[in-house]
Amino acid sequence: MAAVAGARDQRTHRPVLVLGLLPAGLALARSLGRAGIPVFGGAFRANEFGLRSRYLRDRCVVTGGSQEERDRRMLTCLRGLANAERAILVPERDEHVDFVLRNWDEVLERAHVPLPADPQIVRRLRRKDLLPAEAAKAGIASPQTLPMHGPETLADGRLEAPYLLKPVEGQEYALTFGKKAVVATRDEEAVDVWREAQAHGFELVVQELVPDSHEHVYSLFTYVGRQGEALASVVGRKVRQGPLHFGTSAVFETRFEPEVLELGLRLLRSVAYRGFAHVEFARDPRDGVFKVLEVNTRLPVWAGIAMNRSFDIARIAYDDLSGLPTPAREPLSEDLAWVYLAKDLWVSAQMARRRELSVRGFLSHHLRTGKVGAVFALDDLMPALASVGYLRSRL
Repeated sequence: MAAVAGARDQRTHRPVLVLGLLPAGLALARSLGRAGIPVFGGAFRANEFGLRSRYLRDRCVVTGGSQEERDRRMLTCLRGLANAERAILVPERDEHVDFVLRNWDEVLERAHVPLPADPQIVRRLRRKDLLPAEAAKAGIASPQTLPMHGPETLADGRLEAPYLLKPVEGQEYALTFGKKAVVATRDEEAVDVWREAQAHGFELVVQELVPDSHEHVYSLFTYVGRQGEALASVVGRKVRQGPLHFGTSAVFETRFEPEVLELGLRLLRSVAYRGFAHVEFARDPRDGVFKVLEVNTRLPVWAGIAMNRSFDIARIAYDDLSGLPTPAREPLSEDLAWVYLAKDLWVSAQMARRRELSVRGFLSHHLRTGKVGAVFALDDLMPALASVGYLRSRL
C-alpha cells in the first residue's frame, strides 16, 4: 500500500479499509468513494474483482505464506492508514471477520470496526450450535439443532430424517465442498457427510429440515449504532440462490415483513449487538412461524441493495463510526431487486432444466425498474470485466 502515506495529507475524512472486494465490499467501496471518502481495498486473494474499482485509493493484497504472516502484513497495511486518528475497517465475509477476531486488540487499537465491543457476542451468534440457545433467550424460534457427533447423535430419535447438515461456522466448508449445507434422507447418508467433513477438519450441526424452507427465506440487514439503536434496516427475501436451495443469493428483492424486522432486532438487542448484522429466517409452512437460520456478523452479499442516493446504509455506518450524530432512518421502503447476473444465469439454467423456472420468470427481475446490479456500474466498469474471470474460476 505504497500510496497510503501520501493519501493522509490534507484529508478531511477518516480513511476506510474495506477488507474483501466481492459484491458487498465493492458496493460499500463505491458508495463511500463516490462521496469523496478515502477508501482502500484489502484482500487475501488477488482475483477479487472489486480490487479493480476506480474508487479505491490504493490496495493491499496479501497472498502466500502462513496465516500468521498474512495477518501481520494486513495489520501493517492498517497501521499505514491510521495516524493520529483511527481508521475504519469493514470486513466483508466470514474470513475477514475471522481476521478481526484473531487480531482483536491490535485491530481495535488502529480502527473502528462495525462489530460489538465484546468479541464473544460475535462468536456466539456466528456458531450454528450456539445460535438456537441465544435465540431461545430472546423468545425466538429456530429449527431443532444438535451438534453432530456421529451415529449416536441420530440414535436417540430427537430428530427424524430428512436432515440438514451444516458447518458450525465459516465459509471454508462451502469453498471446500461447493455447498453450504447437505440434505440427508437417511441416517447412513448423514453419517457419511459428517465423516467427510471430519476428515477435512469441519464441525457440523444436524438440523430438522423445514419443508420447502428455500422458498420462504427472509432476511434483515441492519446497522446498529454505537448507542444501540438500529439506524438503518432492510427486509427482503431470496428469489434465487446458488447452489440451489441452500446457497447465497443470485436474486434478492425487498419485501417488507414487520415480523422479520421485529424478531431480528429483538435478537440483536438481547445480546447488545452493535454494527452490521444479517439475520436470516425461514417461514415454516407447518405453523407459519419465522425460525432463525443464521446470523452473519457482516454484510450480506446483496448489501448493495441498501446503498443508493436516497438510502445509504454505508454512509450511515461511516458517520456513526466516525463519531458524528446519525439519526435513525425508517426501514428501506423502495421496491428493489438486487441481481447478480452472471451467477443468476448459472442458477436459472439449472432451475430451467428442473422445470422450476420459466423464461418469463427469469426475465421478470432483469427487465424490471428498481434493479440493482451486483457488479456492473457505468461509472466503474473494470470490476464487471474482472468478474468474468473470477466466476469462471469459481464455477
